[in-house]
Amino acid sequence: MEPQVAALKSLLFEIQVNKTDPEELAAISRNEAELSAAGKKPKQSIVKTQLAMYKKELNNTKLEIERVKQALELISEMQKACIDTISSTLTDSSKDTSQEMVAFKEMAETLPLFVAENEEEVPPLCGAIQPGDDYVAKAGDMVAAFVTVKHRLHEWILATVIDYNPDTEEYKIQDIDEKQNSTYITKREKVIPLPSKRGNPIENPNAIFSKGSEILALYENTTCFYKGIVHEPPTTPIEPYQISFEDSDCASGFSSPTNVPQKYVLAYKKFDLD
Repeated sequence: MEPQVAALKSLLFEIQVNKTDPEELAAISRNEAELSAAGKKPKQSIVKTQLAMYKKELNNTKLEIERVKQALELISEMQKACIDTISSTLTDSSKDTSQEMVAFKEMAETLPLFVAENEEEVPPLCGAIQPGDDYVAKAGDMVAAFVTVKHRLHEWILATVIDYNPDTEEYKIQDIDEKQNSTYITKREKVIPLPSKRGNPIENPNAIFSKGSEILALYENTTCFYKGIVHEPPTTPIEPYQISFEDSDCASGFSSPTNVPQKYVLAYKKFDLD
């Protein structure tokens, strides 16, 4: 991963050093003022200067967008590599998983942010945007899966996809925190893919679950999802949700709010028990 880290540092440095000089922005503003003052017959020299400055800054902006996209792609690749490493560690009963669970949380909080281009619509698997009914998760993808565990107990677990059978419409998935390396076969409708992009509540509020929405969310320090409601949605791209989980021991029927990153907040689904 060291080459990727080095490449990311280089890109971030380029983004920083190539930012538009404030003096150049000030010059553009001064030229705009001169053009406005000149009315319908501005000097051609002022017009040409302004056009040249616009073209330069447009090109700089395009280059910055490209560098940011490359940086996000590198971050995504590094996250995938970390997830693969953590997944193998969590299935090794000889290793302590506490640090890996912390790493999962940190990776979720740095889920790549969706940045629209040319009024691009928010894609599926960005925040609260659900994929179509025909969507099939790929091998290695992280999902929430509704399975029957020991003693006929039904749970939503954090898992990874091993394979998908299109004939039976069933997934073979692996519990990510099962030290015995258990696998399950479950129907497609009982598997929910996790978001691959983070929604921006400022630019794309439709990608954020609203206050009071029923959801499934990963409970703190576990790899199980439970039903809850959105107590407070994030108001910035870096904030987590505040989730209140169902709790019969509480007078309100819900626990005190807990922070949960966007990656682990999903649309609620209910099934009849098998």
